[in-house]
Amino acid sequence: MSGLQRRRVNRVDSSGSNNEPTRGLEAQEDSSSKKVAYDPEEVKLTDNVEVPKLTLMEEVLLLGLRDKEGYLSFWNDNISYALRGCIVIELALRGKIRVVDDSARKRFDVSERLIEVTDSSKTGEVLLDEALQLMKCDEPLSITNWIDLLSGETWNPLKINYQLKQVRERLAKGLVDKGVLRTEMKNFFLFDMATHPVTDTSCKEAIKRRILSVLVPRNLELNYNDYFSERVSFKLIRTIALICGAYRANVLENVLTSLGYEKRDNAIGRADEILKQFSEYPFDLDTQTESGISINLNKEVGQELQQHPESTLQLEVLAGVFEVFSRMDMLL
Repeated sequence: MSGLQRRRVNRVDSSGSNNEPTRGLEAQEDSSSKKVAYDPEEVKLTDNVEVPKLTLMEEVLLLGLRDKEGYLSFWNDNISYALRGCIVIELALRGKIRVVDDSARKRFDVSERLIEVTDSSKTGEVLLDEALQLMKCDEPLSITNWIDLLSGETWNPLKINYQLKQVRERLAKGLVDKGVLRTEMKNFFLFDMATHPVTDTSCKEAIKRRILSVLVPRNLELNYNDYFSERVSFKLIRTIALICGAYRANVLENVLTSLGYEKRDNAIGRADEILKQFSEYPFDLDTQTESGISINLNKEVGQELQQHPESTLQLEVLAGVFEVFSRMDMLL
């Protein structure tokens, strides 16, 4: 059988040597010298030591979860609304939103003051970024309006899509990614449901200790760990927000189970006192507590505020959310 065939011949350089192996080595060197692509924004987010590893919403949800069963109480109607308020607080603490700087705003209740976006860059947390995008694309609305919209509590058909869907499930999956929870399927007779038992119990216990350090002893002293380091910005304000969020989400009782009846009652009373105290702005740091619990709180908060003199409008957002929390029994 005849036919033309093309024979492959290795190229030879001017010196007459075969350079095919050399080319292979050069290719290997080129491939090894290439850097793996990375997102500088993502690196900046992961290296931000001023932000705790867990968001405020994740901490509140974690307090509500049963350690072994991995699900929330079916009778808790408050937690969904409280979590939306925590989203607004978290955005304010990260410097993403603030109250509109208008001198006329002081004529309104702090919860009725308008919010504006000051930094629309991503936070790295899906729920926060989703809420931030909604705020960025709309006109300034009040603190109360935004919590209602994110919760789906609106009669405006044009804004019904502002409701954040499956918040609890998405927060739980975020905690799974961070190694705090794991995912299991549990059969509830009529249906199967994904549950999220606690894997890292030390994380949840550290959150409880941080709350108890404010609600039990005479003088508060925060404790720190890998999830909440000493370099976190607004350490005390974040802890106050955690207490108020857990209180209004009806999960604070889970933290106080180890206390006797009298101490538990005093701790709940102190939490209620803190919620009322910080539901107005400027914060009332002159009135001392009558409970004899965490008597140095006002002093410590005052010192923390002096470290952030430019954050007045951000902290007004917190006070507005706390005011909404204080009215939750009437709202729900």
